[in-house]
Amino acid sequence: MNYKAEQEKFDKIKWYDSIVVGYDRCGSYDFCAKCDKTETYPCARAMHKSTKKRVRIAIVRFRV
Repeated sequence: MNYKAEQEKFDKIKWYDSIVVGYDRCGSYDFCAKCDKTETYPCARAMHKSTKKRVRIAIVRFRV
């Protein structure tokens, strides 16, 4: 996965969408809920976080 290339792709999409609707679309996409703007390549990382499937495994121990 190349975050830099994906970020450049998202920047172009956001720029075009923002021109079409007339305001900044940053923060309005589904994956923006996972965004941390302090990271490098925030859109690409947010998209990865929102699509990454994780399984939580727990160990149950009984105390006697």
